[in-house]
Amino acid sequence: MSSSSPRTWRVPPEADPRHRDWEDEDVFFHGGAGDTHRLSAPAALVLLCLMRSPADEATLAAALAEAAACGSDEAGVALVAILAELERLEFAEPLA
Repeated sequence: MSSSSPRTWRVPPEADPRHRDWEDEDVFFHGGAGDTHRLSAPAALVLLCLMRSPADEATLAAALAEAAACGSDEAGVALVAILAELERLEFAEPLA
């Protein structure tokens, strides 16, 4: 997570994501780009949280820590990589 105050993230409106799960796979369709992506379970958890409402990094890290039964520091490290990937795929963006 960032060293300054935690940022709040959201799903960009143009992403218009749609989610499907099959057994152990989470697949997301990016409505704006027309692309389909298979995400890891932790990334899917974060994106599903953001699809419900914008959330700050601390809230997202707590959700990851609870789901993975790991410490908040470990979840925070994982969250940085997950948010970077979701931002690259244009599924998430920080609020200004």
